[in-house]
Amino acid sequence: MTLALLIVVCVLAALLFVAFGALVEMFHQLKQIREYLEIEDSPILMDLGAAQGQAPSAVGLPAELDGSDRALVLLLSNKCRTCFTLAAALQGRVRPPRLWIVVVPVLGDAAEFIDMFDLRGERVVVDEGEHIVNRLGIDATPAAVLVENGRMVKAHSVPSSRQMFAALPVGGPADGPAGEGDTRPVTHAAHG
Repeated sequence: MTLALLIVVCVLAALLFVAFGALVEMFHQLKQIREYLEIEDSPILMDLGAAQGQAPSAVGLPAELDGSDRALVLLLSNKCRTCFTLAAALQGRVRPPRLWIVVVPVLGDAAEFIDMFDLRGERVVVDEGEHIVNRLGIDATPAAVLVENGRMVKAHSVPSSRQMFAALPVGGPADGPAGEGDTRPVTHAAHG
């Protein structure tokens, strides 16, 4: 009886070892696939062009941002799936005081998107006619524009809600932004 139990335990231990090895190999292959397809969860720096260093009001953003020491402007469209995910992550939460949201209605108007995720408030702007994003030179969403000392200093993609929350300014201008991300420029990407 003891010998049979010992054999069963050894067989189970061997199966556990094989299963653990297969799991490690699966994670390794998944990492390789993500690297090959360049779908890592890291922001990609976007070129602001002539808008870099300007006051936010120069591109149609609220003049309140001109006096902000640090703020993040999140650009969401009502077409992209990642934008829906980010909006859902903000739904039902108290939005951080340094976060501004610009809704870019690509399909129809923004009312349904705003209602779906309850994106109402003084720090939510609707970019009718895409005037703001066109002046910024950003043609991909979701994106974020960092404002420091009343000037737009950089923009980057926002691939996940984790990166959105990591990019939120938490301190004064001396604090570096979280999640610097990739420095590859994004050019001519479609909304969504």
